[in-house]
Amino acid sequence: MLNILALIVFFVLLFALIYLFGEYIAWIYKDQTKSKSNLPGKLKFIKKLDRPFKFLEAKIFLVLNIDSDQEMNWKQYLFSLLIFNGVLFIFLFLVFRFQNILPLNPLNLEGMSWHQAFHTASTFVSNTNQQHYAGETLSYFSQLFAVGLAMFLSAGTGLALAPAFTRGIQNQENSKLGNFYVNLIKGLIRFLLPVSFVIGVILISQGSPQWFGGEIVVNTIEGVKQAIRVGPVAGIEAIKTLGTNGGGFFAANAAHPFENPTIFSNMLLNLIMLASPMAIIYAFGIWMGKRRHGVILIGALFVIFLGLFWVTAAGEMQPNRAVTMAEENLHINQSLGNMEGKETRFGSLLSSLWAISTTSTTNGAVNSMHNSYNPQGSVGPFLAMAMNCLYNGLGVGLLNLMTYIFICVFIAGLMIGRAPQYLGKRIEWREVKIAALIILLLPVLVLFPTSIAVITEAGKEAIHNPGFTGFSEVLYEMFSAGANNGSGMEGLIDNTMFYNLLNGGAILMGRYLPIFGQLLIAGYLSNKKIRPETEGTLKVENLSFLILFVGVMIIIGGLIFMPALAVGPIAEMLNGGM
Repeated sequence: MLNILALIVFFVLLFALIYLFGEYIAWIYKDQTKSKSNLPGKLKFIKKLDRPFKFLEAKIFLVLNIDSDQEMNWKQYLFSLLIFNGVLFIFLFLVFRFQNILPLNPLNLEGMSWHQAFHTASTFVSNTNQQHYAGETLSYFSQLFAVGLAMFLSAGTGLALAPAFTRGIQNQENSKLGNFYVNLIKGLIRFLLPVSFVIGVILISQGSPQWFGGEIVVNTIEGVKQAIRVGPVAGIEAIKTLGTNGGGFFAANAAHPFENPTIFSNMLLNLIMLASPMAIIYAFGIWMGKRRHGVILIGALFVIFLGLFWVTAAGEMQPNRAVTMAEENLHINQSLGNMEGKETRFGSLLSSLWAISTTSTTNGAVNSMHNSYNPQGSVGPFLAMAMNCLYNGLGVGLLNLMTYIFICVFIAGLMIGRAPQYLGKRIEWREVKIAALIILLLPVLVLFPTSIAVITEAGKEAIHNPGFTGFSEVLYEMFSAGANNGSGMEGLIDNTMFYNLLNGGAILMGRYLPIFGQLLIAGYLSNKKIRPETEGTLKVENLSFLILFVGVMIIIGGLIFMPALAVGPIAEMLNGGM
């Protein structure tokens, strides 16, 4: 009963946070999206923030020589994004490679190998945060000026894409999508920095450290001394969660008591993890003057989310079969479910909720070890990533959602015998073809590398667990890279040249090829006329659309990977979970 009450409170707070974040983000980009919607009466006080924010932005535009009135078409927008991210990638690579000669390295930590630096730069520039290193092996300089900086800028990059894509639908035969640099700076100054600051302060109050002491030496209960790494943990943790980043300051990620000290901090971080990408979807409805449509989209994804959560929670509330087999001699109480690899302060239920939350977004942070999940429990995270992380990332989640919507609208048009149309824009063969290619990209980035890994010596050498479990670990690793999720099932020795280069390439393609296709679609749509709605137009604000959209997501997203999942976690489940 307490578990059910806790979940009800969690979801009520989640929807409240989505509403607040969504209204706020919609206000931030109101001018950039040409939106005519206004803030609700109770939130009009937010307008008082406009003057100081505009003053600060004007100074930044002046220093960086940015013309805020100059707008870009889709090609210019994409070019600016790629140049900005390319420079960031080179900077990250150099910092990780040569951190041993850079300042703020009191523990004299070594730099990374070139292939590990390539993978790590790829994963942070793309907002993926897949880690083939232990967080404790980075210096303060690397954590602050590489990891921390990239977490803000990669999240800002994704956030800047949402208003641009919205302009593509809003425009009436106008190719301009806005200014990438203006959207980036607005997102950083008005949303990411201030909200991260508030989250960081709350985490400090819960016990997360925020200082540069190097290590603290403590006496353990065994009577021996232990050196514990500390640093600016609270600040990194805040943007890691808000920006759907996920990379941990420590190897144990959010299971570490310094990153996630209490059940309150766990609930807060889980809420933020889901609310930030979902709020963009709600903001999209506001920008389009159709709040109800944004609610319908969130509702459709939430139905799938609840289904995945039920699968995982039901699996993890069951005893661990490996422990059950030895229970006669060990006398282990498993009334709390499968507690292997989980923190007692979170338990099986909240760990399952986090697992689905982190794989339903591109966050990838973990507060429990997914490799220790029962086979049924691991199916949920796999399916969440199979649907391209469901809510996906901050900003890019909206673009990913639109890709599925165009396919959905096309199918609906075929069913009713009318030309597909979405929010006044005709969806033609070009948009559908690009959307289909984007959806097919994930299977290519997951299944091809998986097949290479299991047939080559370089790939098989990293697999230490035999049979279905070993295959599941490889498949999860490729899902994590291709879907830009970043979480790890672990069990693989993945810091090898083979996995660093293979995953680094998949991460970059999984990030930037969809962005290319989605901006191209926005470019096509922006040059079209907005057609008035008629009786034959597909209604996107009713239950029928919700059901159709859920069906398309499940059939296209889930079934593509069913053969691979049947060889991995499903086979392990049918084999008795060993």
